[in-house]
Order: sequence, then structure tokens, then C-alpha cells
Amino acid sequence: MKAIEEKSKGEQGVNLSTAEIIVSVGRGIGSKENVKYAEDLANALGAALGGSRPVTAELGWLPEDRQIGLSGNKVKPKLYIALGISGQPQHLAGIKDAKIIVAVNKDKNAPIVENADYTIVGDAIEFCKIMTEKVKNK
Repeated sequence: MKAIEEKSKGEQGVNLSTAEIIVSVGRGIGSKENVKYAEDLANALGAALGGSRPVTAELGWLPEDRQIGLSGNKVKPKLYIALGISGQPQHLAGIKDAKIIVAVNKDKNAPIVENADYTIVGDAIEFCKIMTEKVKNK
């Protein structure tokens, strides 16, 4: 017998359901390679890294145990940063108990904008780079 593919079970010990800060990525981050910018920001903030269903279950940019939404993890962090996440109803159901939601999206009409406490209309990667630098310099 020959193994065809090995799937990672993801980061062990990270519990999205109890994380106080979550940085989460959606398709708007652009590519699997760009997830590193969100990961850098999460590390600088001491946050957990999560993702929307398309990023975890469909594209495989993050392990499936990082999925946030109705069919994934339901979270209630103090701060939820959504990077390039459109905000489909199944995702919004998973973050409804977050205290503060910050949406970073190029589309000012994305559904997540209506559900966010703060919205930055712009590029998620540039946001990550700038915020990571600012957090590291504090």
C-alpha cells in the first residue's frame, strides 16, 4: 500500500473557541502564500489564526480545524479581525458572540461590513504588514 496524500491535523493546542483574539482569513487574502501575513499579525498579537470555510475546507490554505462558522468553530473572542472575509451567513453565525469585529475588505459592500464594529476598506495584506509592524514596535 502506498500513501497518496498526508493531511495535517493542524496546530495542536490552539483552541479557537477560547481564544481572546482571533485573526481570520478568507479568500480575499489572495493565496495560500499570503496567509503568512495574517499569521505574522496573529503571532504579534498573541492571537489564534482561523479561516472561513472556503479557505479551510475547499482551498486547503489552512487546516480544517481552523474553520470558523456554523459548520466549524463557533467563537467568542474579545477581538475578531476578519481579513478578506465576505461574511456569508454561515460564517457570521460562528462569530456572532465576538465582542469587537474588525473587517478588512476591499469590498465596502461585503456582508461582513454590516456586522463589523470597525471596517477598513483596503487591502488585507497591506493591513497585516502595517499592523504587524506597529504591534511589534509597541
